[in-house]
Amino acid sequence: MTVIPSVFIASKDVSALTLARYAQLIRYSENAFFGINAPSNRERACRKIWTKLERDMMARYLGEAQAMIERVLMYPIGQKWYVDEMHHNTPRFFTRWSKIQSLGTFAETSIASNIALDHTNDPAVIAATATVVTDVGEIHFYQAGTDVEAYPDTLTLAGGFVTASFPRARLVTPASQDNPDTGLSYSDTTALSGIYAQAVDIKRIYTDGTDVGEFVFPLGSNCEPECGEDTLSACGYIRSNDSGVVTLLPGSDDQCIWHGASEVRINYCAGIPLDNLSEDAILHLAHALMPIEPCSGCDPLLMLWKNDREVPSVITADRANCMFGLNNGAWRAWNFAHTNKHLRMSFI
Repeated sequence: MTVIPSVFIASKDVSALTLARYAQLIRYSENAFFGINAPSNRERACRKIWTKLERDMMARYLGEAQAMIERVLMYPIGQKWYVDEMHHNTPRFFTRWSKIQSLGTFAETSIASNIALDHTNDPAVIAATATVVTDVGEIHFYQAGTDVEAYPDTLTLAGGFVTASFPRARLVTPASQDNPDTGLSYSDTTALSGIYAQAVDIKRIYTDGTDVGEFVFPLGSNCEPECGEDTLSACGYIRSNDSGVVTLLPGSDDQCIWHGASEVRINYCAGIPLDNLSEDAILHLAHALMPIEPCSGCDPLLMLWKNDREVPSVITADRANCMFGLNNGAWRAWNFAHTNKHLRMSFI
């Protein structure tokens, strides 16, 4: 089971490449992309206001593209948690996904709730908020009272205080995300209109190392009434983060029985940070998978999509064997995935 910790702005992002970042990469006005009719839209070649349907379609194909790439890489892009992954009980074993970050389960705790957003300017800002969290990567923001993540433009953690700023486009509330074709009002930031979130909840997202996994023992035989399973909690040791090699040991004093366990279940977090190369691969493969253009009325984006969909007249032998397809975007993503895939070696 993969635990996805967040639901994202405008649509559900199912990719580490968020919709906000996608808009930046294609040089699209975030306001127009997220359905807002802002004066600055006129300064861009791509000024057509996107609809929720178009954003949802883009999110879907970004997620599909990432999943295809990850199946070749054999490790996640971003950060994902896997729960109750089953393996045979051996002194050391490979987890399904490599690039392990830590052992344990997904955890979420509150840092502060209902912190007011100051909409005087764009981006909106929050006042410095106290926290004991020291890892900036564990700090996440959500529109207050929801599970809609708000991505900051800037985030600072210093002296036990966190500050952040949020472009107005990334604060559209769930009720306003299905925007009209003419767009939402850019300037109406009042609570009464309900267009933009007025506050955020700040949470810590991390790995709880208290539940690493367990040993599994079969009970009974021949389907006697006692058939079933028994378990023994485990602690774990990561022998190789890159390869995902793990050893589980009993987490209690009942060490005399753990060797009899036939299976183990393990919980862990894995992944690599999203970088420019992985962003590029996801974006272009998403375009290659899309049967229709991302949005109508934007010639520069249409040209990019058409190029990613194009199949050259001459196909090399290597390209003919591309698992993602023959078009340009698929070939570009395949080269990234094939070059960066993790090869595992047998134990010595």
